[in-house]
Amino acid sequence: MQVAGNRTGDTTAVMGPHRFRNNQRMVPASESAWRLAQDNGMLGIRVDATGGQNRLRDMRTGHEFVNLASCSYLGLNSHPAVLEAGIEALRTEQVTGLAMAECRIRLASMVELEDELSALFDARVVPSISCGVLSAAVLPMLASGHLTGTEPMVVVFDRFAHFSMNFVKPIVADEALVLTCPHNDMRFLEDVCRKYPRVAYVCEGVYSTGGHADLAGIRSLQDRYGMYVYLDDSHGLSTRGTNGAGFARSVLGELDDRTMIVASLAKAFGSTGGIAMLGSSGLFDFLYRTGPMGWSQGLRTAAIGTTRGSIAVHRSAELAVRQRRLRENIDIFERRMAGREVRGAGSHIKFVTVGDNDRAVRLSTELYRRGYYCSAMFFPIVARGQAGLRMMLRGDMTAALTEDFVTVLTDVLDEFS
Repeated sequence: MQVAGNRTGDTTAVMGPHRFRNNQRMVPASESAWRLAQDNGMLGIRVDATGGQNRLRDMRTGHEFVNLASCSYLGLNSHPAVLEAGIEALRTEQVTGLAMAECRIRLASMVELEDELSALFDARVVPSISCGVLSAAVLPMLASGHLTGTEPMVVVFDRFAHFSMNFVKPIVADEALVLTCPHNDMRFLEDVCRKYPRVAYVCEGVYSTGGHADLAGIRSLQDRYGMYVYLDDSHGLSTRGTNGAGFARSVLGELDDRTMIVASLAKAFGSTGGIAMLGSSGLFDFLYRTGPMGWSQGLRTAAIGTTRGSIAVHRSAELAVRQRRLRENIDIFERRMAGREVRGAGSHIKFVTVGDNDRAVRLSTELYRRGYYCSAMFFPIVARGQAGLRMMLRGDMTAALTEDFVTVLTDVLDEFS
């Protein structure tokens, strides 16, 4: 949930410093937990990855383990077609990139990539080096009304919205009123929509510590009040939907000019970079020269290649096979963990809350000792006193491997209860 700054969800406009972030308080609180993880050998692990993410080897000790902290939910980051396409792009272009603002000059292969991504996802697509860059470029312009052709918006951030969006709050607040919404609270949002004529909601599709957006509620508010939605579906892209369009598109369907979906290509998609899906092409050129999108940091040639290689996989029957295996592994996990408190029903991201930082790190360390790396999560990634374990299920895990992981997990949880 990676929240920085205002965590209360109130709507009062507080003047002065620390309206939306407070490093003086947050850094000491978070560093103590990071040091705890580091002292237990759970940070900075150097691995040999030639066996893929299901067989990493610690270069210090030779210990082999399965990576349950990977966001490559379908295992496409090691797919031969993806790797070879990256290599071939470098051979063909003979340059790693143009190193200049792409609104001025773009490689022909980049233009081809834009068209291929747009066709794949049935929306006008703007690629970038990351979703964070897209959020930094788009959100201030959305707040000021330049994406909607209106006066400034009231921008409402979901309390669990990812830090890559939340960190832009102070800049957005220079352009418009910024509010923080309790997580998935449609009543709160509707009250805001009734009070203000122009509202934009900033949220995720699949949340990074488990759970989904209330897409039905969001669509209802769009239909009734014209609410604009800026949604990050980085953890949902490729995992479901036709051609891997993602969780949000599987529910929202065709995009309109009140919705923008950003998503990472570096997770289940298996490449690198980020994209913005637009309901129309009218903003395409404008976004390319907006904020950090206009700097000399476009996708590198290898990333263009690996993305095109992944597009080919997304258009093949293999994508559905990997999506199905992911769903099967989710079902195995949920069947075996029935009766235990686990956040993320129906999601490939699972989170078990254990309370204090020390217990979360000890659980993570014991699972690693038994062959599985799962991330210990603590403030500010989650709320104070809500530390726990995050587990990322994948479609390149066999059913037998998933069964074994859940057996180990339940044993460790019982021993530390």
